[in-house]
Amino acid sequence: GFWPWLLGCALERLSDLPLLSPRSESAPSGWERLLVVSLCAAFAARLVAAARAWFPRVHQYQLFLQHCVEGEGEVPDGRIVERVSTRTLFHEIIVGFSACVATCGEGGEAEVQLEPLLSAFASLRRLGEAIGPLMALSVKNDESNVAKVRKVWARLAEQQPGRVSTVRQLLESEREAGIHKPGAVLADPSAAMALLWMRRTIQYYVGVMQGVCDTSASLSSKCRTAYGAILEPFHGWLLKNTFSMALAAVPSRDEFVARLSPNHLSSKAVRRSACFSDIRVAIPLMEQVVAQLRALFAELDLEDTRKS
Repeated sequence: GFWPWLLGCALERLSDLPLLSPRSESAPSGWERLLVVSLCAAFAARLVAAARAWFPRVHQYQLFLQHCVEGEGEVPDGRIVERVSTRTLFHEIIVGFSACVATCGEGGEAEVQLEPLLSAFASLRRLGEAIGPLMALSVKNDESNVAKVRKVWARLAEQQPGRVSTVRQLLESEREAGIHKPGAVLADPSAAMALLWMRRTIQYYVGVMQGVCDTSASLSSKCRTAYGAILEPFHGWLLKNTFSMALAAVPSRDEFVARLSPNHLSSKAVRRSACFSDIRVAIPLMEQVVAQLRALFAELDLEDTRKS
């Protein structure tokens, strides 16, 4: 290539000169020294760029091998290889939320499993980060809610080992303890309050993901619409203003998609196709979890509608 050739010419020109002896009569001039240093820096930058382009391919190969190991030990065909290599962040969300709802008990009723829900919810953190740095407060709040649920769950596990594994069992245990007031006035902090806000956050991100695929308006506009319909009715003045600033800095649709796509997908069309495809699979799974939680909170009279 051009850069290796140019660097070679420069080194050949100066190979017989004592670069480290500026007092020597045959020492190169200042501009020659500057030229060599500049060329070396440029060549190093090219190496770094090549390495950055190479590492995503290594990750792609690792995903390919993981698919082979987790499957039946057979080498997948080209279509599967292509699907593995174009996995976006939304694929992680698909995997997480597909494990949240399972049948339990003799009646075979569908219940939201606690550990899968907490793990799936954690996968949404990068969505908030992709919206922009001003979402940091919201992301931290989401992490705090997960921590609150785990704290209550750990305490119950000490008191009654093995009893609590679903969201229903956790909420019923809190309600039996009498920490909430009648009329859906939840104690705060509590697992019920944390789970209520987690459900609303999932709903909000469903709205954001729908806005990514709906190109009839800007992503910023779609995010504001989702916020106004799902979170704003329950936010006080401080949270409203925090979100207002964050949503004013929402990136373009293509930039948002690029942040959530594999690095090696350089084409905008390919990135959009990969993200849109995964989003369309993820949304029904997330909506199923939201519907289960909404019904459960209504059944247990835990739907607290007060503003935060």
